[in-house]
Amino acid sequence: MQKIMEITVNNKPITVPDYTSLSGALDIAGIDPDNTSTAVNGNVVDLVDRDATILKAGDQVQVIEPFSRT
Repeated sequence: MQKIMEITVNNKPITVPDYTSLSGALDIAGIDPDNTSTAVNGNVVDLVDRDATILKAGDQVQVIEPFSRT
């Protein structure tokens, strides 16, 4: 049986399997990872490090998407 944990993504709680990567959490949360900046617990995580960044229960993920002025 797979264990699950709760994290927050942009202040919204979500449940993910243990040992989920940041990339996996973004996918579960339905967030398109392209052209976004990410941080875990206030620490910026570069795009190339998202697969290797394994989340822990209680982690707080922030996703910042660019906006355009029209």
